Amino acid sequence: MVQALSEDIHLTPPDRGDGPAMQRIARDTGVLSVNSGYYYALMARLFRQTCLVARHRDRIYGYITGFFPPDRRDSLFVWQIGVAPEAQGRGLGKRMLIALAKQARPAFIEATIDPENAASIKTFAAAARHLGADWVFADRPFVDQRDLGPGQPPEHLMRIGPIFPAPPGQETP
Repeated sequence: MVQALSEDIHLTPPDRGDGPAMQRIARDTGVLSVNSGYYYALMARLFRQTCLVARHRDRIYGYITGFFPPDRRDSLFVWQIGVAPEAQGRGLGKRMLIALAKQARPAFIEATIDPENAASIKTFAAAARHLGADWVFADRPFVDQRDLGPGQPPEHLMRIGPIFPAPPGQETP
C-alpha cells in the first residue's frame, strides 16, 4: 500500500463531501489547528480553485487550502497543508504546494508558520526552489497572541515569489 500510495496519488480540487476527510487529517496529524467541519466544507465547495486534495482510490491522504486575499489578488495565501501520518515523509506537502501554484497561478504564495515548525519551512523553501522563485521567512511575527489569543505561538510570514509560470506545454513535472 505504501508503494502504491507514492505512485498512484492524484491531486485534484476537492469535491463536495471531502471536508470530513480534510478535518480528520488535520486532527490525525496532532500538530495542525483543527478547524470546524464547516470551514473544511466551505473550502471544498467555494474555494476549489485554491485548494487541492491528494486522493488514492477512494481515500484522501492530504489536502491544501488557500485563498486570494481581496486586497492582494496576486498573492495566494495558503491556510493549511495537511498530510495523513501514514503518507508523511514522501514529499506530498511539497508536491501539493507546487501543483496548487500551477493551478492557481499566483505571482506570490504566502503562509504563516510557527518558527519551530521546521517541516513546514522546509516544504515551502523546497517548493520555492522547484518553482525557481525567491522565498523570505520574516524574522518578526506576522500574528501573535494579540491576534491569536493567549497560549498560541506566534507565526511568521513566509513569502514565495515572484513566480513566473512557464508557458503552457513547458511546465516541469
